[in-house]
Amino acid sequence: MNFLRLLPIMCLFAFCKTTKTTDAPKPAEQYNVGTDIPAVPSTLTIPVHLSVDELVRSLNTRLSGKALFEDYSFDDNNHDGLMMNAWKSQDISLFFSGNTVKYRVPVKLWIKKELIFGAAAEAEAELALNLKTSFTINADWSLSTQTEVEYHEWLRNPVLKTGIGDISVETIANLALNKSKKTLSKTLDQYVSQQISLKPYVQQAWEAIQQPVLLDETYRMWSKTTPLSIGITPLTTYNNALSTKIAVECLNDVSFGEKPVFRENSSVPNLTLLQDAPDDFQMRFATDVPFAEAERLAKNMMVGQVFESGKKKVKIEDLALWGNNDRVVVNSKLSGSFNGNIYFIGRPAFNAEKNQIEVKDLDFHVDTRNMLMRSASWIFQGTIKRKMMQSMVFPLESQITELKSSVQQTLYNYEIQPGITLHGVLDSVAVQDTRVTPTGIRVDLLSVGKVDVDVKGL
Repeated sequence: MNFLRLLPIMCLFAFCKTTKTTDAPKPAEQYNVGTDIPAVPSTLTIPVHLSVDELVRSLNTRLSGKALFEDYSFDDNNHDGLMMNAWKSQDISLFFSGNTVKYRVPVKLWIKKELIFGAAAEAEAELALNLKTSFTINADWSLSTQTEVEYHEWLRNPVLKTGIGDISVETIANLALNKSKKTLSKTLDQYVSQQISLKPYVQQAWEAIQQPVLLDETYRMWSKTTPLSIGITPLTTYNNALSTKIAVECLNDVSFGEKPVFRENSSVPNLTLLQDAPDDFQMRFATDVPFAEAERLAKNMMVGQVFESGKKKVKIEDLALWGNNDRVVVNSKLSGSFNGNIYFIGRPAFNAEKNQIEVKDLDFHVDTRNMLMRSASWIFQGTIKRKMMQSMVFPLESQITELKSSVQQTLYNYEIQPGITLHGVLDSVAVQDTRVTPTGIRVDLLSVGKVDVDVKGL
């Protein structure tokens, strides 16, 4: 056969030989299912300040023109033969000291007493009752009080109206009041225990806090909270205000996209009485850097790059990423002097100085290394590993800045309901941990700040 006729066949044979594909063994895509790091609860401490002046103003407004006590029957109260009405005649004043409140209640009295043979006598008076009540919030959210009438003072002496004129009965009235102080105190405490319950208000707040909150409409960034426990510190007074701290232990998540499923914890736990609570809140939540986004960033840097070693060279055609337990696998498709897929593997970590995720220990997978040592050891001598490591960088600074801005805007002067306003300052948002999940690289974030609740117009 003529040599010239054999030349095309020889060239074709040589071409086929150089384009042969040789793949390194592929690392498995697998994840630590069932061994995921458990969610770390956050501690949200909310200082609450209640102005005594606002409380007194609200109390006087609500009681204005209303009877404090009405009895128009001689037959009730075991046929006591007595009618009595009491109205607030002047503003009530309050003074708080810890869990004790002292208050002065000026009242106007109208009394009608049944006499013998169907007759009756009326009396009018005005006095101020000075009382002291100590209160305790119980674990079941009930309120226990112990009231004591310290003394009374007549603002207008009691006068008995008869057919022959008005008769002062101050001495008799004093005796009657002194005898009835214990009964009056007991009645007030029974009224508080029967009529005042904190649990319905706590239940309402407990359910409201669990509703997902849209932090940013453009990025469709949602925050959701699941409270676990709640505690309260003793009530104190400072600068004419009542102060306490409410500490809520909760789980927090940040997600992007559609509104997250409402994760309900409907059962309000018993109240925990705390001696103190930290001034700062700490909230932990998680978000993901999806593999698709990580691939996009890496491809922008690596696809199309050519690496040479002597007369040999390879070009990166494509990249793909997936997880292998706690590490990330980088599948690199090469063409040129070596045609096929090789694999890098490394553990992601967060660089706090640069606010980015890096795969610092990225190296050839052990099976890839063994295969290349036999057939293409020259690849080790190039810069492909160093360049690949440089491409495994995923910035988070813009996301953290955006998250901080959105949360800060939500916390600023936020009206929970009329008269109750939350003021918050977010000091920092930082990455606490990184880990590999089936969807990407999960980032655990920790936010630290301060919040304060101002209560007015109750």
